[in-house]
Amino acid sequence: MPAATMLSMANQPEPRPRNPWLPAFVLSIAALSGSLLALAFVLVAAISDGEPRQPVDEATPTPMVEPAPREITFSGPLPPGAEGLALSPAETGKTPDIEFIQVGGEGSVVTRYFVLVAALGAGVDSLTREQLADLASGAITDWSEVGGLERQVQVSLVNTADLRSYIEPLVSARSGPSLSESLTVFESLTSYEVLREAMAVDSGILSVVPLEELSPGMVALAIDGVDIARGTGDPAEWPFAERWRVEAHTPAGEGHVQEVRAAIAAGLPEITTVVATGDILMSRCSLAAIEASGDWGAALRGPVGEYLAAADLALGSLDGSIQDIAEPYGCIVMEFPNLTSPPEVIEGLTVAGIDGVTIATNHIFDCAEGGCGSQAMLRTIELLNEAGIKTVGGGANLEEAFAPAIFEVNGLKFGVLGFDDIAAEHLQATETDPGTAPLDDSYEDEQDTPPEEPAFYKPAELLALTRFEERIRKLKEEVDVVIMQVQSGYEDTHDPSPRSLKALRAAVDAGADLVVGNQAHWVQGIELRGSAFIAYALGNFIFDQTRTPEHTQGYLLEATFHGAKLATVRLVPYEIEERYKPVFVEGETRAEVLGDVVDASAGLPE
Repeated sequence: MPAATMLSMANQPEPRPRNPWLPAFVLSIAALSGSLLALAFVLVAAISDGEPRQPVDEATPTPMVEPAPREITFSGPLPPGAEGLALSPAETGKTPDIEFIQVGGEGSVVTRYFVLVAALGAGVDSLTREQLADLASGAITDWSEVGGLERQVQVSLVNTADLRSYIEPLVSARSGPSLSESLTVFESLTSYEVLREAMAVDSGILSVVPLEELSPGMVALAIDGVDIARGTGDPAEWPFAERWRVEAHTPAGEGHVQEVRAAIAAGLPEITTVVATGDILMSRCSLAAIEASGDWGAALRGPVGEYLAAADLALGSLDGSIQDIAEPYGCIVMEFPNLTSPPEVIEGLTVAGIDGVTIATNHIFDCAEGGCGSQAMLRTIELLNEAGIKTVGGGANLEEAFAPAIFEVNGLKFGVLGFDDIAAEHLQATETDPGTAPLDDSYEDEQDTPPEEPAFYKPAELLALTRFEERIRKLKEEVDVVIMQVQSGYEDTHDPSPRSLKALRAAVDAGADLVVGNQAHWVQGIELRGSAFIAYALGNFIFDQTRTPEHTQGYLLEATFHGAKLATVRLVPYEIEERYKPVFVEGETRAEVLGDVVDASAGLPE
């Protein structure tokens, strides 16, 4: 080996001996790392309630968890209608999301409508603001001073705050003492139920009630032509309303303020107006007068006919036949009345928009001398139906005679039935024969009981109403509102007969909402029975009787329904001119008609 090479090798350092523990150390570090990784998986599993962790798809974004919405806070008294909202009172010192303020003004919401009402005995259905202020303040103490009947004004209130809230502004806007100074006597009642009982037909009560508390014994008063109960005029102009402002003070309140306003806003009911007439007879002297006018619709062409045509449902009572089988009699004296008319007179009914009539009357078989039997009635039905007028109370057999007329109005079903107690013992339908709908289950008892006289003069104890009541109950299951038209009672009297009282009250007890009687040819009393209304006779409507002033007077019965509820009624008097044409009346004649009704009502037996 050369010397250089040997020298080079000699100069290399000695090799360091290898550490025998190094492999063990590396293995320990690896084991520790594995243990820590395993521990991390255990902790994640524990946090996840033991559910295995799903692999995350990095392409799918992790969804954001929405925080639970917080409850909206409010300050101020809680208005009606807000009880069901998710609201909680704001803590003291913290800004509320929403503030309620019971006050009117721009942006306010009507939460409740109130109605000024009078008893039927007041004889008033409309006032000016000035008249109302005088009544409430005591400047006027009798209803006759505002066009009503001679009755003392009695202010009766359930909530005296209503007087200050809704009538005081009318009084304070005028010169003179304030309401609290001038009105020293009024009756404070404990509930609206007590008020309803106090408002007897012959009372002179004036009161204020929420719209939803109206009942048939309360005549809703229009004020300056606006009538919130009957849907006349602009509701925004109605002064008697509870109003609230809803103000938002936070972003959360801003987001919910419209929802809150909508929730507390008062809605107005669906209004349906039903008008019923008294006895219609377009024959004899009435027929002669109509023919002489040259206008077959003359009897109802004008304000009365327009009023009827404006009703949602107009119902009449036809006290004679309409036929083209034989020539009707004109204005002549007959030993026995023969009440029949030619088909042309139907124009008068269509002019007035009459929707239905009862033919369960005692002259529906009238025709020529000697008569033409049930053919006159059947032809009457045919002609009226062709003109679009429905009939009740008669038919080709008993089932048809009992069949109701159904009218669908404003989403509701109104069912009407007609029954007769005057001539049904002779004209009643059978299972196979044409005729009218009999009021009594059977007239054999009346015929077998002396003396010999028409059944409607016999005692009420002999009147059996099982079938009558069953028909009403059955109809009540099929419709929303039941209206009864019944011919019964004595003629030429303001007082209903015992049989009329029994039958018409039984109709209400069986489920009827509105019961209209006729036959007396005079107006008779009216009666409230629960939530229903009974009118025992409306008087003649188109008729030629002139023996007494009462024969030429009557009233149209207007019934206003809020949904299926009978809310209020009013009587609209008229006088028959020239033996055929009803004309609305005011002043003394109006007071006479209403006075006869109210006085007869006060004398009704329990």
